[in-house]
Amino acid sequence: MTTCILIFEEFQNCVNLLHEFKGKSVKLSKVIIVKPTEEKITPLQIEAMKENDKLAEIEAIENVRILNPKLDRKIRQRYMRSWLMPFGFIAGLTFSNMTNLSTFSFLGLNNLGEILFGGFLGMGSGYLGSIVASSSININRGKEIRPILNANKEGRWLILIENQIGFELPWALIQQSNSNEKILIEN
Repeated sequence: MTTCILIFEEFQNCVNLLHEFKGKSVKLSKVIIVKPTEEKITPLQIEAMKENDKLAEIEAIENVRILNPKLDRKIRQRYMRSWLMPFGFIAGLTFSNMTNLSTFSFLGLNNLGEILFGGFLGMGSGYLGSIVASSSININRGKEIRPILNANKEGRWLILIENQIGFELPWALIQQSNSNEKILIEN
């Protein structure tokens, strides 16, 4: 899938482009309008956002995963945790049962208690593994997306467009749009 970010001065230009896409029956999997900071939005733009809220999802830049590496890291850690913790628990149970070690006998645990304690230790290691693995995401990607973030802080509107699998982005319409900048991100 290909993602394209378009930068516009005015919200109405975003709306016009999306109406053009709708009129030409363009197939897109995701369309997100990223609004500038709240103090940069005029009352007329707020009213226009309310009128056109069904046209596309309107989000703050902090809520867009592709433009917020910290959010991306948090989401990946949550998904990894949901897999690694149960498998860590099962691995800990299995290891404790196989080895029949009495490592925690000083706590007064019987054999079943030792096995369960090993399972909880395995679950803890799964949690730590999810943190370590999710930290491999490059948070320093901010240098790459800094121009986009700066444009948004300056009061410009962003449209994030993602094509459906098997369909091309409508490059002719994108080139005709009067956007300030066009940024292509290939996944």
